[in-house]
Amino acid sequence: MTSVPRDQIERVARIYHSNLDAARALGIAQRSFSRLCKRYEVETPYARKRRDLASCRRAA
Repeated sequence: MTSVPRDQIERVARIYHSNLDAARALGIAQRSFSRLCKRYEVETPYARKRRDLASCRRAA
């Protein structure tokens, strides 16, 4: 797996709206991006979407 700094992972995870787009921006595979996020304890765009949807459902 390529060495990608934590701050770069965090920035890309905030900017992009999908794991695939974030992984492409870094030039790595989608699964590698997910693993790096898990290793660095960074919320992925996918997880952020699911959290937002769950909070909307609870509010309704």
